[in-house]
Amino acid sequence: MEKSEIEIVEYIKNRFPLPEKLGLGIGDDAAIVKLRDAAVFTTDLMIEKIHFDLSYTSLYHLGFKIVSVNVSDIYAMGGDFKGFLLSLGIPETVNERDLNELFDGIKDALDYYEGYLLGGDLSRSEKLILSGFALGECENPVMRKGAQPGDFIFITSSTGLSSAGFYLLNKLDEKEKAVVKNSRDFQNFNLLNEKIGIPINDLLERHLMPKARKPYEFSKFAKAMMDISDGLLIDLFRLCEESKVGAEIYLEKLPFHPAVVKTAEYLNMEPERLILSGGEDYELLVVSSKQNLTAFGLILIGKIINQRELFIIDPSKGKIPAKPEGWQHF
Repeated sequence: MEKSEIEIVEYIKNRFPLPEKLGLGIGDDAAIVKLRDAAVFTTDLMIEKIHFDLSYTSLYHLGFKIVSVNVSDIYAMGGDFKGFLLSLGIPETVNERDLNELFDGIKDALDYYEGYLLGGDLSRSEKLILSGFALGECENPVMRKGAQPGDFIFITSSTGLSSAGFYLLNKLDEKEKAVVKNSRDFQNFNLLNEKIGIPINDLLERHLMPKARKPYEFSKFAKAMMDISDGLLIDLFRLCEESKVGAEIYLEKLPFHPAVVKTAEYLNMEPERLILSGGEDYELLVVSSKQNLTAFGLILIGKIINQRELFIIDPSKGKIPAKPEGWQHF
C-alpha cells in the first residue's frame, strides 16, 4: 500500500461526506448523528478465509456485502438505516486499486440503502478483516420475542440461494473464479449456465452481493422478526426460543427456486438441505397474526405452535421433528 494512513483517511473523508443537517461525519474523534426515534445499532465481522474466499470474491463484492449484512439487522428490527462505521484490518497484499474497489462497493451499497459512512478505523493485519457497525432509528422496534401460538410465519423470498452459490463457486476452476471475481453485475452472467441447465445469476448475486430486505411496507403487521443469516431452521429456532414457542414449517409451501433445485441436482444434494439450513440469504423471517400478507411479497411457510420444538410438515411423510441446523461459528 503506497498511501499512508492519513492519506487513506483523507481519501475516505472526501469520498463520503455527511450533510451538516444530519450531524458530524468523518474527521473528528467520533461521529454525531441526529435521530428522531430510538437508536438501533448492530455490528458484523467478516474475516478472510472464514467468511469469504478471495479466489472468487472481489473487494467490491466485500464492500457491498459488509454494508448489506449489517443493514439487514437494522431492517430485521423494523428500523430505518442511517449510517455505517467501518473498521478495516488491511494486509500488505492489498493495494490502492483494491482499496478503491472496496470503497466502490461500500458507496454503491450506501446509495442503495440511502445511508452514510460515518467513520471507522484502520489497522495493518495479517488477513483482510472488515468490521461493520450500522446505526438506525426506529419508533416501534420489532423483536424476536413477540411470537405467539397460532401466529403465521412468513419469509420475504426464497432461501438456499446463497448456499447454492457458495457450493457452486467452490467447484469452479481458477479461470472461472477469475471471471466471477471481475464481475460486478451478475444479471447477464452466463458462466456455468450450460452445466447447470439454468441461469445461476441469482445464486451468485445472493452469495457475493446480497441485498437486505426493506421491511417498511409490512413491519407494522409483524409481531416478531429477524433476518435469516445462518439458515432458515436455526434462525427460526432462535426466534422461537426468545418467544418461548415452537413452529411448524409446511414443506409444500416453501419456495423452491429453480436454480437451487438444479444446483442441488448438479451437486448431488437434496434441495431441502440448502433451503432449510443454508446460510447467508439475508431474507427476513416475519411472524404475524394476519394470514393474508402476500400483497406485500411475503410468503407464508408455517405457523407458531405451543410445543417448543421445530417440525416439518411433509404431505407424504407427515409431521417430522426438525433439527435447528445451519451456520455456527463455534
